[in-house]
Amino acid sequence: MTVAVVGAGLAGLACARRLQAAGRDVVVLEASDGVGGRVRTDRHGGFLLDRGFQVLLTGYPAAQAQLDLEALQLQPFRPGVVIQLDDGPTRLADPLRDVGAVAGGLTSPALTVADGVRLLALRASVQLPAGQRVAHRPQTTTLARLRRRGFSERVLTRFFQPFLAGVFFDEGLSTSSRMLELVFRSFFAGDVAVPAAGMGAMTQQLADRLAPDTVRLDTPVRAVEPGRVVLDDEVVEAEHVVVATDGPAAQQLLGEERLAIPPGRGTATLWWSAPASPVGAADLVLDGEGRGPVNNLAVMSDVAPTYAPRGRHLVCGSVVGVPEEGDAELDRLARQQLRGWYGTQVDAWELLRVDRIAWAQPRQDPSDLPSLARSVVVDEGLWVCGDHRDTASIQGALVSGRRTATAILSA
Repeated sequence: MTVAVVGAGLAGLACARRLQAAGRDVVVLEASDGVGGRVRTDRHGGFLLDRGFQVLLTGYPAAQAQLDLEALQLQPFRPGVVIQLDDGPTRLADPLRDVGAVAGGLTSPALTVADGVRLLALRASVQLPAGQRVAHRPQTTTLARLRRRGFSERVLTRFFQPFLAGVFFDEGLSTSSRMLELVFRSFFAGDVAVPAAGMGAMTQQLADRLAPDTVRLDTPVRAVEPGRVVLDDEVVEAEHVVVATDGPAAQQLLGEERLAIPPGRGTATLWWSAPASPVGAADLVLDGEGRGPVNNLAVMSDVAPTYAPRGRHLVCGSVVGVPEEGDAELDRLARQQLRGWYGTQVDAWELLRVDRIAWAQPRQDPSDLPSLARSVVVDEGLWVCGDHRDTASIQGALVSGRRTATAILSA
């Protein structure tokens, strides 16, 4: 059996690895000059710049099963978040992992004492049952589920809204409650971390485990059909063809009549070089007042010193959606906001790059998720995988790739 996989992102590489492990001949066709898809890291003047702000949740079961986490030299964030308010920053810690911060959390202006109790109840409700039971609970929107649990408007606007906007790129909390609960389950099950060599180290690790010459880079695909892939000057014949690109590219190759995908959610990320860290700790900082444009900020060199050259710090500001402003104006607006957080030191920052990612992940409203595992079959011998088939996450991409390979082996 010969299989052609189109796309060398997480899903495509996971699919190829499973097929090769079962003894199948596999070729992976990638249009760009490197593996990774949306999970890539670029070297820029001594800095490591991921393709947008990304993190790995070590609690993801698929990451534990398919990646060598120890070899990635993961660098964790501190448990909890810092919420930036008009009166200054306040830290909301994980009470089960930072006992010393419990008292401060109970008196935080970001939540009430009752909210703290409800957060512990939410934690128990997603951790104690089996994951499949959590995944099959009746759906509603995230906002409706949180309100039904009794959370105050204070914690909804100051914590949940900016935190989940950073996770789902969804400022209105319309994402399915299933995703809310599954993501919190993974957050509570492990660390939030980045590899020392950047997020692209994950996809590179998967690619390195494939047989030599499996992946063909700089190989754009023009069309796919059952049994064949059409390139610029070549036709690759295969018993099975797997389209493992992002949603829009997959739909373009397969056609709207054969593949329906939800709309995408986008993001922009600003990367700055700074002479000093404005945070001084491995913290995720949230915009608790909702003024933007920066929704969340992290000093990546505080988390992983390898992200910046000696004597410099790497500041990452994440925006929900893709702004209309050009890079210079977006940079000006972001500095104006962050000057209120950190003072005039932001004037010394150097803008390195702005990443604009129109389709960072598929929308995951309840109407988009009739099932968390949508069909990967397109036609006889023609398959599709990616986070638009499962959940919009590293977990979903890895699961989708492996699930598609298993279906091919059973065909």
